[in-house]
Amino acid sequence: MATIDNQDLCADLAQALQEFWEDYTGVRPVRVRVVADEQTVAVCLEQVLTPAEREMASTQDGRELLRELEERVLEQAKPYLQQLIEGAMQQEGILGEVHLDVTKGDVLGFFRSA
Repeated sequence: MATIDNQDLCADLAQALQEFWEDYTGVRPVRVRVVADEQTVAVCLEQVLTPAEREMASTQDGRELLRELEERVLEQAKPYLQQLIEGAMQQEGILGEVHLDVTKGDVLGFFRSA
């Protein structure tokens, strides 16, 4: 991997992820946090639910429905997220996990280099 300033990498990747999520879902995350080293990236997209989804998340049935819907959305988004991470890290990566925390409305992702 080419040497990249970690702070710049994290800031650039956070911006790219925020723009991607807004384009992909129509919801702009309130904040995106990225922590990275040479082989691992962890991301948190905060508050990605719409007002209607937040209302749904207030009930157990609503949370279950949101989990099912978001699981499909996240599954479809994985290749694009992986591409963003690989481009930022300048190497092939493996998308470890991506999860939606429906109670907080955050998306958490973990990636590592191949």
